[in-house]
Amino acid sequence: MLNLLIFESITANLKNIKNSPKLLSQKDFMSMKMQGKAMVDALYTDLKHVKQLHITIGEQRFGETALDFFSEIITKIDLVWVIAPESDGELERFHIASQKKLWIGSGLQAIRLASNKLETKKYLKSLGVNTPDEITFRSLRKKNYTKAVYKPIDGAGTTDTYIIENEKNIINTLGKKRSRFFLEEWIEGTAYSVSLNCKLSKFEILSINKQCITANHQGKLFYGGVKPVENKMFEKLYESIMPTISVIVSNITDLRGFTGIDFILKKNSQISIIEINPRLTCSYIGLSKHNKDNTAVKILNSFEMNNLV
Repeated sequence: MLNLLIFESITANLKNIKNSPKLLSQKDFMSMKMQGKAMVDALYTDLKHVKQLHITIGEQRFGETALDFFSEIITKIDLVWVIAPESDGELERFHIASQKKLWIGSGLQAIRLASNKLETKKYLKSLGVNTPDEITFRSLRKKNYTKAVYKPIDGAGTTDTYIIENEKNIINTLGKKRSRFFLEEWIEGTAYSVSLNCKLSKFEILSINKQCITANHQGKLFYGGVKPVENKMFEKLYESIMPTISVIVSNITDLRGFTGIDFILKKNSQISIIEINPRLTCSYIGLSKHNKDNTAVKILNSFEMNNLV
């Protein structure tokens, strides 16, 4: 029997979260809390019938930090499956705290790169991957941008992400920009994500999903979930995205397990990569039912855990 820890950083800390000195807006927090719970429930549903696994769902005690929790429980655990954002180095800290137990997810190199959206963008451009331009005072001298996205370098989802309209507001935003934020060009098109199972030397596409992203009157973006595309659209997008995904996965070699990549399909059918999520995302929810197989077991198999029943 193997002991597996499922740890989701918000739902594990509900006894302490109201005492946190750095909270999200109430709406963002409630959204992330609901997403976290839904991911834990989906993962547990897939894994609870696996006879070889004893599952613990992480829950911190009152006054206990996440790292305190890890240091106490890790000696009793064989596998660690963490659901946490890259924000503020969170996913990286949990990886280190797992103390070399079998980590069901990407390695530190991939986590560190993907945790910095700006560095990820620069690296992808160096590989010839199409991704939105970073907007700076220098780039404005070369190209006119009429719409931009203002976002945290290490953000999660649409948290603290805004649309900036017209060049005057873009310039004003650049002048007031905070150190951990950046501006990128707005790409017109339809928002999608692709869910991968990354293995040692290859990968498989688990799903391609249409994203629901809306904005309020202030330009604040909100994530409204995803829906897997129908077969005809899947085939079209599969052919378009495969060459780009192959470049990304072959160059970021320690992307492992469930990985989400967000992209925009432009009106000319070109693809622009927005970001890489080296972890479980909301696209996992309902995936086993959609694909009529056990996605969690498939991912564990990619870590050479075979013959699970």
